[in-house]
Amino acid sequence: MSDNRPVAIDSQATVAPVRRVLAGVLVLNLLVAVAKLLVGTLIHSISMVADGFHSLIDSASNVVGLIAIAWASAPPDEDHPYGHWKYETLAALLIGGLLTLTAWEVLRSSLARLTSGGSPDVQPLAFAVMVATMLVNLAVANFEQRRGRELNSDLLSADASHTRSDVFVSLAVIASLVASRAGYPQVDALVALVITLVIGRAAVRILRRSAERLTDTAAVPSAKVREVALEVPEVVSVHKIRSRTGPAGAHADLHVQVSPDLRLDEAHAIGHRVADRLHEELGLEDVVTHVEPHKERDQTNEPDRENESD
Repeated sequence: MSDNRPVAIDSQATVAPVRRVLAGVLVLNLLVAVAKLLVGTLIHSISMVADGFHSLIDSASNVVGLIAIAWASAPPDEDHPYGHWKYETLAALLIGGLLTLTAWEVLRSSLARLTSGGSPDVQPLAFAVMVATMLVNLAVANFEQRRGRELNSDLLSADASHTRSDVFVSLAVIASLVASRAGYPQVDALVALVITLVIGRAAVRILRRSAERLTDTAAVPSAKVREVALEVPEVVSVHKIRSRTGPAGAHADLHVQVSPDLRLDEAHAIGHRVADRLHEELGLEDVVTHVEPHKERDQTNEPDRENESD
């Protein structure tokens, strides 16, 4: 089972730590943003001011995450019998969108610097603030990534990628300050173009992963599920295999055909053995087996709808 499964949002013991992490990160991001904006305005540095607004985007993503956690942790109800866990993945999707906007802003600023020129009034305070905020962002990103793995939280992992992008942006700003003092302000724009690619790559990865979960992309290849299910001796055939990511891991349901001569309790026991085997070998957390008598016509006339979504 992959470590990238979403957090079990119906467990308050898990939701509470995610909420605490996001709240602490929100405070740090606000402090970092204010420091960059104040010093950037003081020395007339467009790159520092832009980086400050970029940090405010981090704060906005933290707020989105806290709201999403509050919704996602709601218990199942009549309208949402499978729970509200996809709100967390939806929040991760929004963070991916914010990363995309960040990449665009960095690209636009880089092109503007190349075409119009300009250089900030570089002071030692600017270097001190940029280095300090970069170290804070790096520590926050590593902490969020580690806690995201421990809590199996899509949201923390996605936000860690977003926060880590601040480190690269800060490096670009420092490069801009150094180059400006050396008389080569164009270097900042060239470095920023490379950083745009790094940020864009992170955005694409988050957007793709979130979209796969929101659209119920198969969590496990159907051929592998069939192979494992057929390892149970009494199983004659398997069809209508479906899988998707669920609130606590991967979910799968399948039709298991057995001999029509078996008693109902015997057939039921076979279904349980198939579910246990899939859990042990493929790490599927939730398996639903539909046991039915084997008929030759089922194999020749009925189409195999393995990837049918719910």
